[in-house]
Amino acid sequence: MEPFEIRVPRWPLLVRLFDRGPLVRPTDRFEALVVTLAIVVVLLAVPVAAAIGTAIHDSRSHFYNEQNATRQHVTAVVTDVPEYRSFTRTGMMTVPVEWWEGDTRHTETVQAHGSVDPGDAVDLWIDADGARVLAPAPASRAAVEAVAGAAAIWLSVAAGAAILSTLVQMTCDRIRSAAWQHDLDTLVDGGGHTTTHP
Repeated sequence: MEPFEIRVPRWPLLVRLFDRGPLVRPTDRFEALVVTLAIVVVLLAVPVAAAIGTAIHDSRSHFYNEQNATRQHVTAVVTDVPEYRSFTRTGMMTVPVEWWEGDTRHTETVQAHGSVDPGDAVDLWIDADGARVLAPAPASRAAVEAVAGAAAIWLSVAAGAAILSTLVQMTCDRIRSAAWQHDLDTLVDGGGHTTTHP
């Protein structure tokens, strides 16, 4: 019985990067170096993107919490409906409404469903100054925006690294092909010289 040895296969990129054998060309080492660095950059971008995502979450959470604290829901009443109703493409029309804050009467025109009549209630949101504003966004949106921002940053880095690696590999392939073609031409012409591939 002959003894045999099981070897753990090494990553080909690292083999080409550190192998000093005569068959490993300078272009092989350069290509392996660029691809390895690209992978390292992509891996290092993960904690950076996570930190940026955390910052986005904190900032947006504060913004949405402030919205919820300063915006108030009120119920306004439709005061009039045009005799000839003109609708938008979504079936909405502009109507005047009013609401009261204590002894203060507020009036505004809003978009409402075309089926509203005078006296119907319309829900509105106002800010601390009594001006109409959009409804406050839920605080959970901050998490969605944070994840989206972190993912966009990491994907941008990964895409840039992938494009750079691909361009380097294509260039190295062209250099190697040209070197092989030169060697074959030399061999066919009877030069008999041995050249070193770049």
